[in-house]
Amino acid sequence: MFFMICLILSFAFFSYKRLLISLLFFQQERYKNINFLKFIFHKLQLIDKNLTCVVFLYSILSIAKKSYVIDASVLSILFILFGIMQLNPFANNNKNKLDMTYKTKIILGLSSLISISFSVFIFYNMYNLENYCLCNVIGYLLLLIQILPFILIISNLIFHPLEMIAKYKYVKDAKKKLNQLNPIVIAITGSFGKTSTKNILFHILSSVVPTLTTERSINTLLGISKVIKKNLKKHHKYFIVEVGTSGPGKIQTICNLIKPKFGILTAIGFAHFENFKNQDALAKEKLSLIHSVEKNNGFSIINKCQVEEKFIPNIKNISFLSNKIVNDDDFSVINIMQNINGISFDLVYQNNIHKISAPIFGTHQAYNISMAIIMANKIGIPMDTILATLASLKQVEHRLEVKKHSDGITVIDDGFNSNMDGFLSALDTLKALAVDGRAILITPGMVDLGNKHKEQHIQVALKAIDVCDIVIAVVPDRIKDFVDTFKQNMKHNQQIILVDSFKEALMWTSQNTKKGDVILYENDLPDVFETKIKI
Repeated sequence: MFFMICLILSFAFFSYKRLLISLLFFQQERYKNINFLKFIFHKLQLIDKNLTCVVFLYSILSIAKKSYVIDASVLSILFILFGIMQLNPFANNNKNKLDMTYKTKIILGLSSLISISFSVFIFYNMYNLENYCLCNVIGYLLLLIQILPFILIISNLIFHPLEMIAKYKYVKDAKKKLNQLNPIVIAITGSFGKTSTKNILFHILSSVVPTLTTERSINTLLGISKVIKKNLKKHHKYFIVEVGTSGPGKIQTICNLIKPKFGILTAIGFAHFENFKNQDALAKEKLSLIHSVEKNNGFSIINKCQVEEKFIPNIKNISFLSNKIVNDDDFSVINIMQNINGISFDLVYQNNIHKISAPIFGTHQAYNISMAIIMANKIGIPMDTILATLASLKQVEHRLEVKKHSDGITVIDDGFNSNMDGFLSALDTLKALAVDGRAILITPGMVDLGNKHKEQHIQVALKAIDVCDIVIAVVPDRIKDFVDTFKQNMKHNQQIILVDSFKEALMWTSQNTKKGDVILYENDLPDVFETKIKI
């Protein structure tokens, strides 16, 4: 009995360590069971190989001497050793640490309980075998080792109904508070540009009146509800909400909560294209915000530069932004320029030309700034006040953030971007700033493009050929079209370097860059894409 208890405890230690590793990737897949299953089976990641082989080989050797005490002792030692090895099998520099949220703790606890229960059942029956031989239970033992990542999915399914009940109550409480305080809600959605537009608009409004906004890239129903419950106060006149979606109906659900009076649609592109299959379905989802604003007798802005004419709704109280002067009713952005001090452009409306400048980078930011200006002016902030606030506009971390280092090297950090238009704009910024040195691009490509993956990676590769001296492709296997296009068309003085991780790319730049070089970090993949797991 003593040895059986030791075996159970040692396996509990091993399973806990292994579950922690698997849970990190489950969390990065946003607890989506199907996505996590695909990740597990992709190149057999998270499928145990090392311990499985060791235990299987030992079971063959143990036939020579059928001793439960010896087998239990050896297996206990193996579980402890492999448990220790699971502290972090993919090094100590993973970008996305495991966030021990309430949900994470519940799933980890349930999974640990399930795995220990399975182990008790197997080890108890192993202990009570009449003609003991480890080979008689080796199949169950190997299954116990292999099933651990799948137990996370089982736990997630068990927890889901309870989570839905708690989520419903949380959203209900947030809605009650929002109705009581009744701030003016400005909602922003789009395939890209929504976070930047939100931050710029918040900078303008908060300089004049008490304003609350959703932090970082929080844009889900539960995330917005948490912001309302924790941060919304009586003195807040405006509440700026970034509205995201991962599937049909998500935006409408959020609009039912926040009841927006004002709305901004930045773009209809290809983000989350895998969840919508076609652009018409994606457009319908994004436009549900504009229709919600209309129902609330509000006002909306649509960026026609990134929204096709066929998707434009025929409703009142909408202003449009374009990149050319077509008629007096549209706002137009022209003469966009950028240099080491930021961007400048002209915003034209009804023959009035406003000279705009801001200390941020990326030609695409001209449209984000313009939408923020139009909205702020619409709700009553004088244009002179708006333009004055832009002088103190700060760069957003990891969103085309330009950093000038003391060694003469400039870094453009666009790590949070994962769309083609932003990618192309970032390359324009790289070209504009790399006047005294080499233009170096480090990228793992883009994600969530569905059947547009090949087309868009070819397009950005062709742009990179016109801009870059050196391209460092991170995890090149997943962006083969980008790599092949660049290789086939690059000039004799250009270079492409293939690396398996962002760490390798940083090592190369630390050893090979020199004064005047400009480095663009374009997108930064989660560990689920980059890390090679060996377990």
